[in-house]
Amino acid sequence: MLGMDLAGVAEDVGPNVSAFNPGDEVYGMTGGIGGLQGSLAEFASVDADLRAIKPANLTMREAAALPLSVITAWEGLVDRAQVQTGQKVLVHAGAGGVGHIVVQLAHAFGANVFATVSADKKVIVERFGAMVIDYQTTSVDEYVTEHTSGAGFDIVYDTVGGATLDASFEAIKTYTGHVVSCPGVGNA
Repeated sequence: MLGMDLAGVAEDVGPNVSAFNPGDEVYGMTGGIGGLQGSLAEFASVDADLRAIKPANLTMREAAALPLSVITAWEGLVDRAQVQTGQKVLVHAGAGGVGHIVVQLAHAFGANVFATVSADKKVIVERFGAMVIDYQTTSVDEYVTEHTSGAGFDIVYDTVGGATLDASFEAIKTYTGHVVSCPGVGNA
């Protein structure tokens, strides 16, 4: 969501803040959904609990793109669906803002990751460790049969909504699977 995520240099810190010093490169959020926006300004007053030291291997731009996407991906995949090694995870729109993070997290947890994308985004999800499913040429029945022998996926993470969310319930393992959905504004 615009105006939430940020990266920059701490100009000053509050009197009870010990985790940061002026001059530290930091990243984080200004508030939260429905909370304080303000990262589109030159300066922002930010709760110290909502920021962290920026990893040295990330640019400011890369760090600023992470907070809300990573929190959203982690909450659904890890906290809610409780991804496990060896599970089959399907990510709808696996090259999108949240989707590409879900793909990487699922892969890091040792899951077998599949991602629906258009043909022009195939390389992106392959680079992150997912098996590509071209949703434009492959039906739900076809990819469920091909990749799960008809049993369904253990986890389906939907980032699109609408008909894609409906398809998630066709692709999930009956009774034991988890469908997680986080469609963005305008996607439902």
